[in-house]
Amino acid sequence: MPERTFHVQSVSKAVRLIDCLAAAKRPLSLQELSQAAGIPKTTAFGLLAPMREAGWAEQNEAGRYRLGVRLFELGSIVSASWNIVPVARPQLQMIALQTGQSAQLSMIDKTDVLLLDNADPGSSLRIVSETGDRLPVHSTAAGKAVLAYLSPMQARSILRAAGMPSFTPHTITGMENMEAAFEQIRAQGFAVEDGETRIGLRSVAAPVFDVTGAPRYAISVLGMFRRVSEPDFQVARELVESAARFVSKELGYNGGSDRQNRQERQ
Repeated sequence: MPERTFHVQSVSKAVRLIDCLAAAKRPLSLQELSQAAGIPKTTAFGLLAPMREAGWAEQNEAGRYRLGVRLFELGSIVSASWNIVPVARPQLQMIALQTGQSAQLSMIDKTDVLLLDNADPGSSLRIVSETGDRLPVHSTAAGKAVLAYLSPMQARSILRAAGMPSFTPHTITGMENMEAAFEQIRAQGFAVEDGETRIGLRSVAAPVFDVTGAPRYAISVLGMFRRVSEPDFQVARELVESAARFVSKELGYNGGSDRQNRQERQ
């Protein structure tokens, strides 16, 4: 086996071990870890030795393995570099307070919408979401709000990899239908989810642009609105759009033409 291929496979297996430890959320024995990762015990043991030295993994008194402190340190560095959360949080709290619905900050991670932060109004009639939740990219307002401003090639690639399953009769399926929806989103500046993931669930989202004009995040409000034409939904839309503009500006976006920025990235 060529040396480069061997190293790539070793890295892949080490990442698999880390993912299994993270998913377990408890220390695992070598046997449990090798079974979860689908790696022979001898291979897992050989990989865990340098991982322990680097602080990526640790072994407790019982000989079980857990994630190492180095991963916590790296996670803290990543978290500090994502200044989007402290900038957006006051906006989310304001939206939740004024609408009585859940306000969310999210981004597209590979083929999912990843929830980065959430403001809960605390009412009994609310959608419960947790930071770190993953949602479908094609049937959520947040996913569509970001996809619409990516280049067509990027958007198609993500949608093909994710698939476009139908969750309800209202779910948009088919690339042509989705691209038509993107045109409408770009024309109006926001995306709507009208019972596409779950009947009765409605959401509105607007994209957040970074200093380069790229759509990086989405701010949305999610709730059991009666209709998207109702005044309370329109108020939520205005609040979301305003918050997205504010956060984009805080990230250095100069407010230029979104359409022009999108065309330049094609």
